[in-house]
Amino acid sequence: MTADERLRAIRLIHDSPLRIVLSVTGGGVLALSDLLTIPGGSRTLLEAGVPYSVKSLYELMGSELEPHVSDEAALAMADGCLARAQYLVSTPKPGSEPWPLAGISCTAALVTDPPRRGEDRAHIGAVTDSGTRIARKITYETDDRIAQDRETSDALLELIAEVATG
Repeated sequence: MTADERLRAIRLIHDSPLRIVLSVTGGGVLALSDLLTIPGGSRTLLEAGVPYSVKSLYELMGSELEPHVSDEAALAMADGCLARAQYLVSTPKPGSEPWPLAGISCTAALVTDPPRRGEDRAHIGAVTDSGTRIARKITYETDDRIAQDRETSDALLELIAEVATG
């Protein structure tokens, strides 16, 4: 994704009525920065978190699901994020239309030191209050951690834009 494509996606997200809770662990953190760098982040983002400890991750997922980096874990995280979004907007302003809500997540195993057994990868997920459930796996052609995080973050932004536009 080019910088111009990223900017267009973020503006599309911020201009939509979608409200999200975003949780990332192991990678995808640049997506949060991107969303907050472009004006309008407060219209989109209800809350964001980085459940880096296992206990924090399990609390978000509602179970001790293994492996942590899988489609199932990404969807469990997104379910937890959607539940949090629903809680945060449980009392909408009188006379206002309810916002569409989504839980968005990323669980990633990017290049690390010492090298891991197995492939570097990320799984991203989206769960909406209208019943949409999306999980995607990302694999990398590079062993550069910054490039992997940028690729993961761009995929997250594309996923949020997809959900925002229906």
